[in-house]
Amino acid sequence: MKNMSKRKTQAALLALALFFSASPARPQSVKLKVAYPTTVGSMGVVWVTKEAALFEKHGLNVEMIYIAGSSKIVQAMLAKEIPISEIAIPAVIQANLAGADLVMLAGPNHRPGQKLMVKPEIKSREGLKGKKLGVTRFGTSDDFLLRYILNQWGIQPDREVALVQMGGSQEILAGLSSGGIDGGVLSSPLNLRALKLGFQMLVDLSAIGVDYQGAGVVTTRSYVREHPDIVRRYLKAYVEGLHRFKTDRDFSLKVLAKYSRIGERDMLEETYNHYAVKVMPRAPYPTMKGIRLVLDEIGARSPKAREIAPDSLVDLSYLKEIDSSGFIKALYER
Repeated sequence: MKNMSKRKTQAALLALALFFSASPARPQSVKLKVAYPTTVGSMGVVWVTKEAALFEKHGLNVEMIYIAGSSKIVQAMLAKEIPISEIAIPAVIQANLAGADLVMLAGPNHRPGQKLMVKPEIKSREGLKGKKLGVTRFGTSDDFLLRYILNQWGIQPDREVALVQMGGSQEILAGLSSGGIDGGVLSSPLNLRALKLGFQMLVDLSAIGVDYQGAGVVTTRSYVREHPDIVRRYLKAYVEGLHRFKTDRDFSLKVLAKYSRIGERDMLEETYNHYAVKVMPRAPYPTMKGIRLVLDEIGARSPKAREIAPDSLVDLSYLKEIDSSGFIKALYER
């Protein structure tokens, strides 16, 4: 009797062992530092991915780090302090021209979201001459887009208009409020706060009709080679985060409020509508046309940029793998 009971116990233990060995293993958690350069709506995807615990779902323990200005983030990446970041293509190009190996893996921001906000007495582009305009840092999206539109208007940056590094978007708004600068490049929701403070929008850069590659997932090619599994997990979490951002308005508004430190519902709604509804596609492939625009504009000052092929700045193999598996399509068919 005892032997029979013992055999039953052993059989039960064996069955349990087989069950757990056959169950899909949860990915081992990996600690990861991810940096973002600004507190505006273009960062919405990575913020939502974090707050919805989607990184954790894919076995990543992500620490979000705010570093004002993408040029500062690039320095941290090259020092191997930050493996992955959410920055725009101008910073990638400038770094690679200097010998770095940065690469964009995904990029849902295909239109500029920036607005040039100015003092109310500046009524036209001609009124900018002799004035001081704020950008976060040189080499960032703000800096690139401001130089681009000034050149389109026939106004010479640094000669006819002074460009001032302010550090971050919040600092640009503070500089406007204190009178330290006459205008500055701001995105939603901070440009809306500037409007409420009495400043006016001189130009909406999202309305100038150009493709532009804004913020996206950036790492180094060496990190991709050394950590392909982490890259794959990160991108799966990211595309899930993009889906959540686009389909869960209430949750996304709360996340935008938390990170932007803006509480006004109307400002958050406008920010959400621009990025989640109008700009971002379901599959976050970067725009090659938008990258070409940046290469050509930088090439006016650094001719080597014109020799760079847009597709050499991206690695879409992991995103294509995820997309071709039906993973992205399935998210939107739930």
